[in-house]
Formats: sequence, structure tokens, C-alpha cells
Amino acid sequence: MACCVDCPKRYLVVFLGFIGLLVSIGFRTCFALVMVHVTNHTSAEREDDSLFRNCTTTGTSRDLQLNIDPSHVFLLHTVFYCGGFVTQIPGGILATKYSSKWVCGLSIAVSSVLFLVLPTAIKYNLPAVYVIRVLQGLAEGCSVPALNGVISAWAPKTERSRMITIAYAGAYISPAIGLITTGACSCYVSWNSIIYIYGACGAVWSLVWMACVYDKPTLHPRLGERERGLFNTDHVAINSPEAEEEIIPWRGILTSLPVYAIIVGAFCRNWIFSMLITQQPQYFKEVFHMTTAEIGFLSAVPHVLMTIVVITGGVVVDNLIRRGLFSTTVARKLSESVGFGVEATCVMAIAFMDDWKKAFVLLCVGVGFSGFAISGYQVNPLDLAPKYASVVTGLARLGMLGAVLSTLVAYFVRDMASDHADIETAWKRLFIIAASIHFGGVIVYAVFASGQRQPWSGSSSTLSVSIPQPVANDDDDDYETTRLLRRRLRLHRPQLVDADSYEYGSTTRFLNTI
Repeated sequence: MACCVDCPKRYLVVFLGFIGLLVSIGFRTCFALVMVHVTNHTSAEREDDSLFRNCTTTGTSRDLQLNIDPSHVFLLHTVFYCGGFVTQIPGGILATKYSSKWVCGLSIAVSSVLFLVLPTAIKYNLPAVYVIRVLQGLAEGCSVPALNGVISAWAPKTERSRMITIAYAGAYISPAIGLITTGACSCYVSWNSIIYIYGACGAVWSLVWMACVYDKPTLHPRLGERERGLFNTDHVAINSPEAEEEIIPWRGILTSLPVYAIIVGAFCRNWIFSMLITQQPQYFKEVFHMTTAEIGFLSAVPHVLMTIVVITGGVVVDNLIRRGLFSTTVARKLSESVGFGVEATCVMAIAFMDDWKKAFVLLCVGVGFSGFAISGYQVNPLDLAPKYASVVTGLARLGMLGAVLSTLVAYFVRDMASDHADIETAWKRLFIIAASIHFGGVIVYAVFASGQRQPWSGSSSTLSVSIPQPVANDDDDDYETTRLLRRRLRLHRPQLVDADSYEYGSTTRFLNTI
């Protein structure tokens, strides 16, 4: 398949990355709301103050009701996240050693096929659903580290934050699209229609990705000269066939406090994100007795706001760093503190709300502001070690343990509730726990995070400047000096100085520092 898109190739990589995350994260969202829809419950639907009419599929052949306790649905999410947790680091290693493009594409392809099988398993064999969810988690666990590896190779330093945040915006707009479409399809089409739609989209995306994307600019046969010049200026080595078989500096990575700060940030984010996708729909249904269509709409709006903040936040942070108003380290910490700090405050307040409108407004504010944090911990692996971004991202993705524990805690807390009063108390506890963990994550990241290139990152400690050699002239006293300057000029960087200050910019800027 030929890819004939006439645009800068790095934009195509970002666009396809956006769509890939939109679809793959949508798998989780669609499954979560479908399970809320088909699970029996004792609470009646609201008859007043409703946003939409009741579901027209209820009681028809297009509907399905499973006779299982809603709390047990959380275990289906838990096994998925357990599978993803296992393959985070192997996915990063595979992407670094072999091909990030193929690891990412194949992982989504496998997950898409498994997703298409889910409706049959849900209807006829619930134990098989556990198996499929584990396999989906194992497959999808490789996708994000591999995607980070591809974007890292295609991201000039001056566009790094915006490229990452635009691509990852797909992950954050995904719940909004997934929730709205799943709510509408489940209520007015059929309970399983959205699963088939998303599964097919994932399969098609995988084919396009593997046909159109290349692991790095040097491999692209149609890279334009203008874009090639941009990568050369930004010191992205597109012309050197550098082997990717170097030994990964595990000792440096595993003893790096900034890496652990990223892992903590990812842990907190996964805890909340899992809660928003897998638990929030159940919260609206059990506490406020909403229909699936209402839940889909209300749950989607905060994610739309967050996506807007994710994209604009990436541009703002890039500009702050470029203009020298903040160092990379300060910009990352500030993004994380504002984003997660406001979200934690709002989540804590939701625990004490008894009106759905107030809870909805708090969700919009908190989830919206959390978009700033993506310009913090999510981009941070590229600051610390662009060459090993896939490996560091794979380690950071161990933060998926937060999603595992979030759904597991939700199961135990919710399972202990018997009547409506107990259910409301259980949800209050879950929100308080989530907010407390988020506050702790803000403190850890603010203390230990860094935006500096790390000593183990594999970056060169010298910079080379080539000066054109003049024609030899025995009477020219400056000839010998100029000839020597044409050789390699070495700059020994102090460890405490951010390497970005040397790598960012052109040869002229470097010469001005001598």
C-alpha cells in the first residue's frame, strides 16, 4: 500500500499516532460502558431531570442483561491492566532493539481482532471474557512504548512537546468519543454494535500505520529536503546508519531518581484515568440512576476539555522553554503540579457532592486541568534520554500498576456495599483514596523530576564544528590556525548544566559561546 499524503512526514506520524491512541484507548472505554449497560442493577432509572429519553433497546432482542454483580465487572478491567503491566518493559525493549513501527502496529492489530471476538464471549461464555481481556492487555502493553519510540525519532527538539502532546491527545479525546458513541449505540442501536465498529477501525488503522510509517527519517524514501534540513539543524542524526544494537544502560536508568519521578507520575495518572474510564460510568449509574446515553454524554465532556488543554498546554510549554522563561526542569514540574494538583482537589470535592450537576462541573474542571500534566511526565522521557525514550517510557508505563490497583480497590470497596447508602459511602471512599494518591504524586514529582539530559543517555560529550579550509598560502600567518580550527572542537560539558542549552540551536549559536 502506498501512502500518498503530500505533507511533512513527521506530521503524518503524529496524525496516525493520534488516531491509533484514539482507537486503542477507545477499546477500554467502550468495553467499560457496555458492561455497565448489560449488567443487572437494582436502582431504577431517573424519571425527572433527564437529558435523554430512556433506552429504546431495553427489553428487545438488541439488548442484553447479565445476571452478575456490578462490582465483579471491575475484575474484568483488572485482568486487562495486569496483562498490560506485564508487557510494558518488554514492549519498550522490543521497540528499541528491533522496529518501533512494527511493534506498535502489530500490538493494535492483535488487540483489534480480540475485541471483535468479545461480543460472542460476553453473551455466551463469561470466563472466556477474562481470557480475552488478559490477552488484549498483553498485546496493548507494547503499543505506547513503541509509539513513543517512533515519535522520538521524528520529533525535532523545537517541536517535541507539541508532537508528543498532539499524538497523545488521541488518548485523551478517545474516552469522550468512546463514551458518547457507546452510550448512543447501546441505547438506540444494539448493545454490541460499538464493539464491532471499534474493532474494525483498529484493524484498518494497523494496516495503514504499518504501510505508511517508518521507524526514523533516514529510512523514509520520500523525505523532503526542507524537512531533512530541519532534522540536520536539530542534530537528529538522519544520515548516519547508526546501529541500534548498543547496550541499554540499565544501571543508569534504574538508579535515576528522575526516572522514578516519571513512574510515580504515571502511576497516579493511571489510577485516576482508570477510575474515569472504568468506574465513573458505574458511579453515575448507581448514585444518580442515569441511563447509558446520559452517562456517555456527561462522562465525555470533561475529556473534551482535557484534550483542548493537552494540545494548548504542549504549545505553551514549548514557548516557555524556547523563550528561556523557564528551564525544561521547571516547566515540567510546573505543568505536573498545576495539572494534577487541581484535579486532585476536584476529585476530593466530588466525594462530598450529592447533586450530579455539581459533580459534573467538578469533573470538568479537574479533568480539564489535568491536561497540563501531560506536558510534564509524559514528555519527560524524551528530555532525559531521547535515544532510550522507548525504554524509559516502558518503565514509566509500569505506572499501569495504578490502574490495576485502582480497579482492584474499587472491586473490594464496592463489593462490601449492600444497600444504596452503603453504595454512596463506598464511592465517597474511592474518590478520597484517588485524590490522596494524586496529591502524593504531585509532591514526589516536584521534588525529584528533572528536564536535563542524563549522563547515561548516550549523548555525545563533544560537539563538532567544521570550518571551511582556506587555500594554502605560505605567507598567511593565520593559515595554520584556521587549519587546526577545522579539526574537531571539543566542549566538555559540566554535568550540572542542561545539555539542551548546547544541543538546541545552530552552529552559529555554538560559536557565539566560545
